[in-house]
Amino acid sequence: MSVALGKRYKDDETGIEVLCIKPGECQINVDGRDMEELQPKVLPSAD
Repeated sequence: MSVALGKRYKDDETGIEVLCIKPGECQINVDGRDMEELQPKVLPSAD
């Protein structure tokens, strides 16, 4: 698994959320469960 710089990953069961500050090949998991990559939040426009 490859992690990307600036991406957030979350474990739903524990609520742990991490921000990747160093990209590379690794496994991000909690208690043996893979963490899910979060999608960016859509911000409202500032018209």
